[in-house]
Amino acid sequence: MKTKGVKKDTLTGKKKQIGKVYLAGAGPGDPELLTLKTKRVLGEADVIVYDSLISEEILSHAKEGCEIIYAGKRSSNHTLPQYSINELLSEKAKTNRIVLRLKGGDPYLFGRGGEEAERLFKDGIPFEVIPGISSSFAVPAYAGIPLTHRDYASTVAIVTGHEGEHKEKSTINWKGLAGADTIVILMGYKNLDSNTKNLIKAGKDKNTPCAVIQEGTTLNQKAAVATLSTIAEEVEKKGLKSPLILIVGNVVKLRSVLNWFEKRPLNGLRVMVTRGEGQAGTLSEKLKKLGAFVINLPLIKILRDAEGIDNARIDKAFKNIKKYDYLVFTSANAVSAFFERYFSKGIDVRTLTGMKIVSVGKVSSSELLKYGILPDLVPSEPSQTGIIDILKNADLKGKKILFPQALKINKELPEFFKSKGANTENLPVYETIVPGESKEAMGEIFGSVKKTGKNIGLPDNMDLKNLLITFTSYSTVENFVNALEDIKKGLLKQVIRSGVKFASIGKKTADYALGFGIKSDIISKDVNIDSLVEEIAGFYKK
Repeated sequence: MKTKGVKKDTLTGKKKQIGKVYLAGAGPGDPELLTLKTKRVLGEADVIVYDSLISEEILSHAKEGCEIIYAGKRSSNHTLPQYSINELLSEKAKTNRIVLRLKGGDPYLFGRGGEEAERLFKDGIPFEVIPGISSSFAVPAYAGIPLTHRDYASTVAIVTGHEGEHKEKSTINWKGLAGADTIVILMGYKNLDSNTKNLIKAGKDKNTPCAVIQEGTTLNQKAAVATLSTIAEEVEKKGLKSPLILIVGNVVKLRSVLNWFEKRPLNGLRVMVTRGEGQAGTLSEKLKKLGAFVINLPLIKILRDAEGIDNARIDKAFKNIKKYDYLVFTSANAVSAFFERYFSKGIDVRTLTGMKIVSVGKVSSSELLKYGILPDLVPSEPSQTGIIDILKNADLKGKKILFPQALKINKELPEFFKSKGANTENLPVYETIVPGESKEAMGEIFGSVKKTGKNIGLPDNMDLKNLLITFTSYSTVENFVNALEDIKKGLLKQVIRSGVKFASIGKKTADYALGFGIKSDIISKDVNIDSLVEEIAGFYKK
């Protein structure tokens, strides 16, 4: 239940409703470290004011129509000064709205949440603080460094590496700080060299083990390990940038044993998942768990009212549904497109009684089950060839077959039905196109491909040799090729030559890709996501 305040209007004397502000921490970067309470408020807020390190994945929990305001602050680069943010929160709440101030890490640990809360109290705005998982302990944990350990550390000190610019001189007690077993310095990129020198000057042994972690808990996590006197040089050599944290202490020695996050089989690999809109979830999640950085680039968008889809013809097939002996589905999209229109016409599922329903595989069968339908026939191999195998001995002569399908489809199955003497009605119920935003993203990623393989869509220090592109159907292959050629003639050949690798689901998809000159480096044995992920992991393990 949303709690709001009441305040009198100074001009009219009437009571007016005031909203509420939540000061919440979004955690250190990994979207799964978001607290349940913050996730709930994300879905309730009318206004979200967020910082620079908040990911799109976290913001995706916002409700439709929510006003989302960027107030990012990085060293020497403030979108809004702090006083403006304080005022913004207060003013938005005065319009009787629920406001979420979303900060990286924890709002009260070097997050200036205390200042914002003070302003809200002064203005009589109800507020609530939702603690977040701080990078001060989450990042070391992901880097294999426990901040305390019976053999190495009983005390921990957390300090900012970048004090407020309003201070004329540092107020950090470096001498006292040097006495802590473990020291964690946040936001210390700009002053890394001076901070380490201050610790040495204060009495900390220059040979104390140190680690610097960049973008900790995210799939971009990188680390440098050295001593207190050499860590700044090591960070520069490795090209680490902000945001990063410095950990000083003997607990850093444990990283070589406890570093689990960066040892995952696909750590550092970029994988482009090209499945259709809303279908990338399973593949993406499995790859992320193995450490891959997933670029979701759906190359299939389903259109049900596209030019070429004859709704009158579809409705006629519905009207005469009892004349068909077989109803064949080769994709989940065909199932949903067919039955959503079928039931919208008020037709009862019992009209399908006596008809054999064929499903190409588990995904299509799961979609059928949503409509209360269990298929009669499902091949062991989820492909058109699999359907042919289970029907090759069936007497199809004179049988009437309804085949709901995409506007463009592989002709293998219709030709088989024809050879068996069946009367097949190929019924287009949807069309697949490349989403405009995906083509735009491909232009950013591949549009500036040079012989070196450098690109503008991925991190500056990475070339295309560290990118894997996945194909899970003929459509993803064809749409990938067509989109590249639309961006720039000859771009496909440039991408192939750049060293990018390709993974295809099953031999048939791989063969189809080969027809365009794309050789699959990885081919799953079975035509399913688990098999594809297993082959990808095995390939990179080698």
